[in-house]
Amino acid sequence: MKLDAARIDAFLKAPTANLVLLHGPDAGLVAERGLALARAVPGALNDPFRFAELSNPSADALLAEACAAALTGGKRVVRVRSAAESLIKALEKLTDAPPDALVILETGELTAKSKLRALAEKTPAIASIACYAIDQARLPQVISARLRARGVTIDQDAAAWAAQNLTGEEGPLGQALEVLGLYAGEAKTLSLADVSAILADGGDASTGDAIDAALTGDLAGTDKALSLAYEEGASPVGLIRVLLMELARLRLAAGAMAEGASAQEAMAGMRPPVFFKRQPMVQKMLRLWPLHAVDQALAAALAAETACKTTHIPDEDYCRQTMLALATRARGAARG
Repeated sequence: MKLDAARIDAFLKAPTANLVLLHGPDAGLVAERGLALARAVPGALNDPFRFAELSNPSADALLAEACAAALTGGKRVVRVRSAAESLIKALEKLTDAPPDALVILETGELTAKSKLRALAEKTPAIASIACYAIDQARLPQVISARLRARGVTIDQDAAAWAAQNLTGEEGPLGQALEVLGLYAGEAKTLSLADVSAILADGGDASTGDAIDAALTGDLAGTDKALSLAYEEGASPVGLIRVLLMELARLRLAAGAMAEGASAQEAMAGMRPPVFFKRQPMVQKMLRLWPLHAVDQALAAALAAETACKTTHIPDEDYCRQTMLALATRARGAARG
């Protein structure tokens, strides 16, 4: 049963089939919809007796989990990552004897010749959902609409710029919009200057060195590079803005890793792309800064930007204190 786009949202909230195939090139959207389906079964995700997650399982392993009883009662959820064509016979058996569990098969793009896709699309007991990235031509409108749903207004030229610098894949796009919504703050508006500042890569060498040192736990390097940046005329507010850019890009990658991507895969999805000479540095940052930690760093940086704009605050000292606090946190993570 092939679900058209108009029916997908309702199905994800209340699935009417116990067998679901999620497929397509947008891995982030596949994962997001798989999680939404799992959450549609109340309590299953928090009960180890009612939730099983498999990666590229054998047909026998899938059948065993799909047919297992929930020891604590309630409906079970079986989430299968990297589902392969070799599961076709197991899926046929499950359609002949439908399980009580919700079985979610997640995989990449399947061609029209795929037997797994063909079986799902022609069988009423299986829901087949294709997951494709948003078309580039529609992306500005989608960005505007989703930010508007968060109560944030974005200028037309800012939305167009964001669309040119973001991917239409659901995972990275969702992360970017979350960061933009956070950055909008109480003003609830985003200009081209705001969007380009938070999403672009930039900063002079000393500023970049200070941020790299802070995010990799190098206290002495952070302090030295900050002093040099100030000597070169860098303003604390400008430095914090560059820090926010880097944290925003880091958050996109950390979000991808939270969904199961490797550090290399997550870094490859960063926009703008990471310069090859910085890749080892960025990989180290990703090891030290998981998603929740990046969120805390973003909050601290936003607070610092606001404080540095206040006339009675010694802005250079406040900026230095913020950067050294980040370096201290990163160094602690490296030792732990």
